[in-house]
Amino acid sequence: MPSGTQFEADLALVGAGPAGLAIAREFADTPVKVLLIESGGTDFDPDAQTLNRVENVGDPNARDAMPLQRGYTGDLAWLNDIPAFELRNRLVGGSTHTWVGKCAAFDDIDFDMRKWVPGSGWPFPRRDLAGELDRAADLLNLGPNIYDRALYHRLVSPPAEIDLNDDLVRTFFWQFSHRAGSSEPLRFADIAAKLTAKNIDILTHATVTRIGLSENGRRIETLDLKSLSGVEASVRARKVVLCCGGIENARLLLASNDVAKEGIGNERDCVGRYLADHPRTVIARFGRDTLQDVAEHFGFYGLTHNHRTHFYLRGLALSPRLQAREGLLNCATYPVQMLAPTDPWVALKRFYAGRQRFRLSDLRTALAAPGGLAAGLHRRLIMKRGLPRQMTELRFDAMVEQRPNRESRVTLSSRRDPLGIPMPRVNWKIGWAETASVARLAELISAEFWRVGLPQPGLEQWVLDEDFKHAPFADMAHPACTTRMGEDPSSSVVDRNAQIHGVEGLYVAGSSVFPTPGHANPTLMILALTLRLADHLKTRLLR
Repeated sequence: MPSGTQFEADLALVGAGPAGLAIAREFADTPVKVLLIESGGTDFDPDAQTLNRVENVGDPNARDAMPLQRGYTGDLAWLNDIPAFELRNRLVGGSTHTWVGKCAAFDDIDFDMRKWVPGSGWPFPRRDLAGELDRAADLLNLGPNIYDRALYHRLVSPPAEIDLNDDLVRTFFWQFSHRAGSSEPLRFADIAAKLTAKNIDILTHATVTRIGLSENGRRIETLDLKSLSGVEASVRARKVVLCCGGIENARLLLASNDVAKEGIGNERDCVGRYLADHPRTVIARFGRDTLQDVAEHFGFYGLTHNHRTHFYLRGLALSPRLQAREGLLNCATYPVQMLAPTDPWVALKRFYAGRQRFRLSDLRTALAAPGGLAAGLHRRLIMKRGLPRQMTELRFDAMVEQRPNRESRVTLSSRRDPLGIPMPRVNWKIGWAETASVARLAELISAEFWRVGLPQPGLEQWVLDEDFKHAPFADMAHPACTTRMGEDPSSSVVDRNAQIHGVEGLYVAGSSVFPTPGHANPTLMILALTLRLADHLKTRLLR
């Protein structure tokens, strides 16, 4: 577009990731004119990615501990090297370009006002999102939204009963979003490609640099846009939804300070505060001699739903009763297989990838255990269980929710990005409650495994020493809570309908509106809340 172009829309969506695309999809073939605004293009652009840089002054760098990687393996191992809070994707499809598809719904307790978690409590209970969670699961090609023991009777061959004490640790499942008929994670770029409705446009290489308010600051009026090539434009829309992630949503509100001097929605100094992620760490390890006995109970289990097979990964979580009794945070652990070079399935994958250098040796590795391949296929296709793998180690990683902390926050740096916008200054804090909850989960796994006769794990040294100061954590690129939802403007940024308090027509979607982050990967919950917002917007734009 030529510089100076002015766009008109009924609904402008800032960010063409899962949230923005999900809302646009809801308005397809309606009278509402929708404009999706994306900072990047349709392909990965290193120049656009430079806009993700942050000034990081908090954890994990500030912790007195050895650094820990995020835990990605295989083709995604390069994601471990992206600095904390810079693992974001500026292109159509957003974060789904670099996710593994892992999904789970939040628990009932995540929505509760818990007296041992100050600042907790959502403005509505989980049951109010049941319909939206099912719609989100359909969009993600997921199976039934069941993540506890109630799933057992749906599984083709459920886990054997090992009599763990549910009052202490409970079974928790995750499932994975895949493209239809593929083992590849679902990419929302595919959904964008199907958005062919005439009322929807996607504007690429357009970064929103300012949100323009009315003179009294009570109504959204314009969006200023700029490209890295210097083209400038503007948008006027009846309704605007910020869908650009836990860091960028807060940054854009703070940087739009020409009318609201402290930033939009920041009259009570809440924008950017309560920054949460999912602190992740390793808590237990099993070596070659014991890992198979444990892997048999904590792997993948399948079911058939709507004529498709869906696999769920079994792990363990702290029980709600224990959390209340001991003042702990919601926390869960899941198995991570460290595969041996001689694993026949890895060799087959490399062989079919056509990497000439390894093809003969990979073929020999795969054919060396033909019985193993046949048994593995029977296990996978008939029993609907995870493939038997050759491993060097079975590791248990844990992710924990974070206690709301006003001092964990995103502010504006004195440094600016290539478009002249102040960079985000990120001060992420991991508290004692998070570390203590993870340590307690590790101790309970060790004790419960001993009680039921499973092999004992090798616990991490910081757990054994109760050395919380030196507990190594990594971010999981799940920033949340920086524009949190609530009824009270003194402790929240958006209301129960995700509209900025006191600003007509300006909404926020994504994990930044979570009041508390739970322990589960956020995409399913992001989409459920986004569909709820889309329904609300329909009542405003289609009446």
